[in-house]
Amino acid sequence: MKFPVLIVALVAAAVIAFVAMNSQREVAPNASTTDPSVSALAPISPVRTLTSSSCASDGCPVSCESGEILLSAICISGSKGRFSDMLRVEQDKMTATCGNKAGSILVYCGRP
Repeated sequence: MKFPVLIVALVAAAVIAFVAMNSQREVAPNASTTDPSVSALAPISPVRTLTSSSCASDGCPVSCESGEILLSAICISGSKGRFSDMLRVEQDKMTATCGNKAGSILVYCGRP
């Protein structure tokens, strides 16, 4: 594995671990954990991954949904990856794009 790809993978793993550690599970008030009739809430991942492969035609713009935060955007070109340096805010949404030489984009969105 090449060194830049390893750095990108480590940063993405760190972001996911940080968000997962800071997420909180919601527990119903006055719910007893020993009561068998009370079911535990299933953990929902606070991180969502989006991809787009239309970079050659339109720069593969990707935005997170309302209420989410764009955590990371990585432009993939062959076996190389680099962070997107083209970020813009339109209508209260941050959009990441790559140049037309990239093959795809990998975006991580997170819920606070």
